[in-house]
Order: sequence, then C-alpha cells, then structure tokens
Amino acid sequence: MKPAGLILAGGRGSRMGAGVPKPLRLLAGRPLLLHVADRLRPACEPLWVNAAPGEGFEALGLPLVADRRPDFRGPLAGIEAGLTQLAAEGVATHLLVAAGDTPFLRADLAARLAERGGERPLVARHAGRLQPTVGLWPLTTLAGLSDWLDAGQPLAIRAFIEATGYDVLDFAGGANASEGDPFFNVNTPEDLEDAERRLARR
Repeated sequence: MKPAGLILAGGRGSRMGAGVPKPLRLLAGRPLLLHVADRLRPACEPLWVNAAPGEGFEALGLPLVADRRPDFRGPLAGIEAGLTQLAAEGVATHLLVAAGDTPFLRADLAARLAERGGERPLVARHAGRLQPTVGLWPLTTLAGLSDWLDAGQPLAIRAFIEATGYDVLDFAGGANASEGDPFFNVNTPEDLEDAERRLARR
C-alpha cells in the first residue's frame, strides 16, 4: 500500500516578501510546489496540499487539506491535518510529508521512505543534518500529536519527535541542489535565483 502524501504549504514565507505565497513562486516557469509534487506523486496516493483555501493553491489541481486549528501553529499543525484526513479516508497507514519549497528532492526520496515505514516517524537526514519537514509519519502518531498541540507544547517538529521518538533515513546529495543538498529550500529571492541558475545548467 502506498502512503498518502502531504506537501506543507501553509507557512508564512516572510523572507520571500509579500504577495504570492512562496510555494506558488515560479521556478523554471512552474510553481515551486509542483516541482515537489513531481517527486512525491509516483510513490504517494493520494497527494494533498496543506494550505488554506482562497490563497491560489486550487489552481494546481491538487486537493487541499487545511489546518484544523484556527491559529497558526506551523508545520506540526499541518501534519496533524494530514493525518486527520488520512484517518477519515482510510486510504493508507502512513503519511509522507515534504515542504513545498524544496524543489530538488531526490527522485527516489518518497519510495525509499515508504519502504521503511514503521511505528515511529521516519525523518530524512543529509550530511548529518536532520530534515524535520521531510519524512514518513504513521497514522498511529495522530492522537499523541493532537494531545501535544492541545497542551501548548513547543511547535517545532523536532521538539515533538525528540520527545516521542523517531527513526532516521540518510540521503546523499543531488546534482542540481544548492551545494549538492537535495533538501535545499527556497526562502528568499536570492535562493530562487540560485535555483534558477542550477536548473539552467542542467
């Protein structure tokens, strides 16, 4: 059974500037988020976008899953929303999560994570650096995650997984990523220019 997929796109993206949400900024003529979707789609079914309606994401043709909580709680609340949707639809036992501003993910990322699915979150790591927004989450973590958020615990993904336990899967670099980092994320206009240059050289 394939995992469901969730692209986190609900962040504020303040360093990119006002206007278009960061995952909808164009890279090589396509929204950043679609570059991420290309990497996840072959190994995930269904594939959702964690974003609120009315922000322009409907045009991408992917189902939206909005946060369940009215106040902004960051990516943990997005993962909670994805797991809640997964529980309602009953289509898989795991949710594969990636950030909507990481256009250089390895083509084998989703398949490798899906192969290793267990009872704890499985988080990607590159060059010794943990990538908390990229990983595979079992549906069984939903209750504990909701309790964590209800209790007003720290909102960082890393805080939650370090408190409750997680596993790690290492990934090597990729040729098109900034300095070979497949988890390079576009945070600023300068990052976007860097990504354009690297794609142009491919």
